Amino acid sequence: MISNMRPIDRWRALAACVVLMGCDQRGWDFPVWGPKRGEEPPRVSDSTADAWTAPGEPQAGPEAGPAVDLSPPGQSAAAAAPVADGRTYVLRVHFDVMRVDLPVTETRHSQKIWNHLAETMGDPGLTALLARNGFRAGVGDQADWPALRAIFEHNRARVTRVARAAQDGTPLTIPLGPIADGSSYFLHRRGGGLTGGTLNAGQRSMRIEYALSADDPQRVILRAMPAFQEQDVVAKTVERDGELVVVRDHEGRVFRELAVDVEVGPGQFLVIGESASAAGGFLLGSWWLDSSLELEKFETVLCISARTTRIE
Repeated sequence: MISNMRPIDRWRALAACVVLMGCDQRGWDFPVWGPKRGEEPPRVSDSTADAWTAPGEPQAGPEAGPAVDLSPPGQSAAAAAPVADGRTYVLRVHFDVMRVDLPVTETRHSQKIWNHLAETMGDPGLTALLARNGFRAGVGDQADWPALRAIFEHNRARVTRVARAAQDGTPLTIPLGPIADGSSYFLHRRGGGLTGGTLNAGQRSMRIEYALSADDPQRVILRAMPAFQEQDVVAKTVERDGELVVVRDHEGRVFRELAVDVEVGPGQFLVIGESASAAGGFLLGSWWLDSSLELEKFETVLCISARTTRIE
């Protein structure tokens, strides 16, 4: 049984439970603004009529997909269980990703949003580890959104929103912008250890892996973690079909020690932002979620929802 497996084996089993089709050919590109002077903030995706609509709320547009209905053809969702007849259904996962950038003043206003979100998610130790590294993560739902929206709008936040449909299990990468060569950071570990490192020039991002819940295919398990990809391409020799070939790839790192596992259902969303310690600088949260535009500093909050639809 999945419930008796080790955590990593359970994750792999859940990932194998869903059959997903090819990925959107446009990839996961976000219109990232800055740092050019006079540059306008990105326009909201055409698939989102209102930039401030709650994450996960049904949207109009080709990327949004129909309302979820996992029942067999010809039956209503209330009339039958999704897989009660023993057949296999192909599902698509729809992501609604909102990037909110709040101006940094003497007060970091993003800290107010955590009063309205569930942060511990069953692992207080992880919550404390994230905070020491400059991150916070929590789960909200539609009832929490009016309070979050009021905080964002009152503090002149900028919003970028993108909807994507993932269909082959490939992780979702949310680009956060470039990082300068020689950027040094500290990394707190579980148990109190502290390490550090220096990054080459490259791109910072948030990596989202996902799988369907084994108990309810309308719920999606998200695993979110910081990731980095170097700007320079490295040539490597690999074996393919018995022959040695040279491939060019980007070096990088995924900070799995800071991975957050959370399960979201219809109307729920994952929120990732900075902790108060990020203001001190040199933590991963400081590098990953801070940005500048026209000499003004911003802190980034990500709101991510995921829902499933059945492919006929």
